[in-house]
Amino acid sequence: MKKYRPLFALMIILSASCSVLKKDDPEKSVRNFLAAFQSDLTKSDDEILLKFNVRQTREAILSVITILQNKYPFIVCDMAMANAQISFENDSIKADIPLTFSVKDLNSDDTESFVFQLVLKADNKGYVITEFNGEELHQAFTLIKNKNQWEAERKLALQQRLWIYEAARAIEDKFDSVIWYAPYKEQYYFYVVDGAWTNYFLNYNTKHQQNPGTHMGLVDSKGNVIIPMEYDLIGSIGFLKNNLVEVTKEGKVGYFDIEKKQLVVEPVYDLIVPYHQNSFAIVKHDSTYGWLSNDFTYQPGLPSNHAEQWIKDFEYLKQPIRLKADNHTFCEIPSAEYTGNGIIVPPSYLSKHGIFDAIEGNISTTDVPINGWTDYKETTGSFLETITENIQAVITTVRERYLEGREEFYVSSTVMFVSPQHDTLSVTSIAGEEISMHTIDTTLLEVRTPHDYWFGEYDVSEETNLYEHTYFSIANGRDITPLTSKRLFAQTQFVKLDSTYLTGLFMVYNSETQREQPASFLSAKTITFMRDEILASYGYTFPDNERVEHFKNIVNGYTPQHTTIEAFESEMTAIDQHNIAFLNKVLAGMQKPLT
Repeated sequence: MKKYRPLFALMIILSASCSVLKKDDPEKSVRNFLAAFQSDLTKSDDEILLKFNVRQTREAILSVITILQNKYPFIVCDMAMANAQISFENDSIKADIPLTFSVKDLNSDDTESFVFQLVLKADNKGYVITEFNGEELHQAFTLIKNKNQWEAERKLALQQRLWIYEAARAIEDKFDSVIWYAPYKEQYYFYVVDGAWTNYFLNYNTKHQQNPGTHMGLVDSKGNVIIPMEYDLIGSIGFLKNNLVEVTKEGKVGYFDIEKKQLVVEPVYDLIVPYHQNSFAIVKHDSTYGWLSNDFTYQPGLPSNHAEQWIKDFEYLKQPIRLKADNHTFCEIPSAEYTGNGIIVPPSYLSKHGIFDAIEGNISTTDVPINGWTDYKETTGSFLETITENIQAVITTVRERYLEGREEFYVSSTVMFVSPQHDTLSVTSIAGEEISMHTIDTTLLEVRTPHDYWFGEYDVSEETNLYEHTYFSIANGRDITPLTSKRLFAQTQFVKLDSTYLTGLFMVYNSETQREQPASFLSAKTITFMRDEILASYGYTFPDNERVEHFKNIVNGYTPQHTTIEAFESEMTAIDQHNIAFLNKVLAGMQKPLT
């Protein structure tokens, strides 16, 4: 029997080895499937989808596959397939695959770990995926992508524009300055000028400054002249009609066709307003109206009674216009520091009416704001109001959507005063909307707007819905001029107050109920500030240092120098003297004497 023991032992070892091999076979075949799945990510979508039999849609599956394929340029998905944990449960198999998301080509060390789970079932071809945690995978990917999106978008946008910047530098060998470029119909056009150019419009404080003595033209990407360099300003391409560009010369406007490289409307008009009822536009030269047919032929007068009424009532300003990158052709400055800062030159009839600036900048042209921090600027309608028999007001609401930090809207109203001949007398912008106006007398116009952001900012009132007052002087029955005031409550400077300026439907926060509640009369806090603001305008030194410091922060140029009211009483205007006495009387009734 001893001579059979080695053979018997060998049989036992072989038997045990076969047992181990059979136990490992299912896991090995699963790993082979996973390795094949990872390799097949380079194949077509249809081939990859054959590995799935799930409830999710094709789009949902492919959105996950795109992440695993590393198609997003700055996020890397590293799938450690060899380290997958495999478990067998009844008739299904779970594979937990470690993933790591990291950032490449950016100044970021961010990483995000995730376990991608596949549930498999055996079929006649091997295995098929029946479940996967795709939504959770997408969330993990989005988390790291969003954290780095601004930098990624900035780099992508810059990469896409580098050749344009190089083309601009090459074109500058032929011209003094290449100031902007614009993509239009799969081509790129460059705005060129002779002499030096400063983009004043990008800064709020300088936006109305101009570049005197310069002339502007338009060239293609090879430097071929499209529009001769002889205009003061060249507008945005195709704003009103395909291939057309408004050109301005010595204050007059016309139109150029960039496809034909031809001036189609001579720059001899003060105003060109689009009118698309069997014509191109209504035009105005001095005080004479005419119109242009669709082939740009000039016709005297107006084409119809409708056109006459349309011009007379400024109906063309009631059409909403949105300046947004998707809606119009935007320019950019060919420099990396201005990437994504969109520039648009709207038709001049809009800027002459004060609706938009002659050159609008800082509008974002990228999905994520990089240098332009305004999403869009738009008009939302206008109305006409008669002030006197010689003055009408056209009020247009303009809204801007900002993207800086918190997304918010800024709403203002452009007020254009016009004569019966439609000549512009004055244009001003007033914060807010829902404007109401009335004449105090034949020499003074008052405009009220519910706009009180600075009341809360400076802690001068308890009410949250006060009105801002703006005033205009009227002379000779038709000359109208805005009046400036350093006071928050400008009505105390220009009007002798009565109770109508203190009453209304106000909202006041109640700290006990933690809710706003209505009030019909201004609070003592608000009225006290109105009175004190008058005194501060004459340099009154308040007895308490708290009010002195408060007015130093609020009133520009406040210099406390008088310790008594008598010291400057003789300098006060009759309106201010009346208002001090009136407000003191009101406060006395509210048991708030002057101190």
